[in-house]
Amino acid sequence: MFSFDLVRLVRLVRSIFVFVILFSFVFSCKKKADDTGEDLVTILGLGLYVRSCVGQNTFPASGSVGALTRLQIQPSLTSSAITSYNQPHHVYPPQSGVSRKNILSVFYPGTGSTPCEIGAILQQGASRGYHIIGLSYPNGEAVNSLCNQGAARSDVGCFENLRREVVTGADVSPYVSVDVANSIEGRLLSLIQYLVQTRPGEGWDQFLSGNVVNWSLVYVGGHSQGSGHAAFHGKIRTLGRVSIYSGVSDYSLQFATLPSWMGAAQNTPAASYYGLIHENDTVANFSGDTNQVTDAWSSQFSMTGTLTNTSVGSPFGNSHRLVTSACNGMGTAALHSCPMINGFQSIWNYISYP
Repeated sequence: MFSFDLVRLVRLVRSIFVFVILFSFVFSCKKKADDTGEDLVTILGLGLYVRSCVGQNTFPASGSVGALTRLQIQPSLTSSAITSYNQPHHVYPPQSGVSRKNILSVFYPGTGSTPCEIGAILQQGASRGYHIIGLSYPNGEAVNSLCNQGAARSDVGCFENLRREVVTGADVSPYVSVDVANSIEGRLLSLIQYLVQTRPGEGWDQFLSGNVVNWSLVYVGGHSQGSGHAAFHGKIRTLGRVSIYSGVSDYSLQFATLPSWMGAAQNTPAASYYGLIHENDTVANFSGDTNQVTDAWSSQFSMTGTLTNTSVGSPFGNSHRLVTSACNGMGTAALHSCPMINGFQSIWNYISYP
């Protein structure tokens, strides 16, 4: 099921952007040297294009990817107020000839990553009839790193306020500086408005109600840091679905506890939350407890079903809490990235694209 044509891929990709997952210095560990090659093998599996992500992010160009249309749109083109984190959004209209779902699925990449690196899951959604956006947003620093050092260590509201500012642009966190235009919601609104103007007839207008996003027609998902933003988004907006990959990892070392926002009331029903993580992901399980994330799914987000390995096959016992054993034996970063690799299409259909 999970196979990589590595020889062909290495020949095609001349240079590849590899983001390295960093732990907070207060909870850091050195990666074994012999893990490096193993991680590269898995991260190479994320590469779907002839040009590397470095090239695509520097010189974005729209065009066809098989039967799909891929649009690479720099955020600054959609709003003059956006001047940083300008790597292109990746946008896919529904595949031609496929029945449209009339649902917008938005995906938030992890720390330091861009939509280019998650192309496989974006393309799968478009092939299923969804309008797809891989969003470029301020994600340069890991939330656990920011909230577990300096004065932030003793700030019980650090995690919630930081995520709220990144998602909405509200000026509530002293640890990040994200205004409304540069927030996840601001960037998404500007992008949809841009698509309505420049791509008439593709159906983007249905996702707006005046100058507001029509959240009831929006699914959100994310990987790593992005999964936390997606989960938080479901707390404050009534969304159609929330898909969590390799997260949510928020954990206070100072107070040895999960932040309170995770257990707060949520506008998106618990029945609309789904999650997938590698069974040995030590990056997401930041506390050192191997069940931190999967326990939080049930205790904090009320996600239903017994913890189920994807090896049982669809419909996975109808559980909303899935783990995978794929990529076992590889390094730390590879296991954390594993749910994003090409080969999980049937699982993505269950979690993100029903």
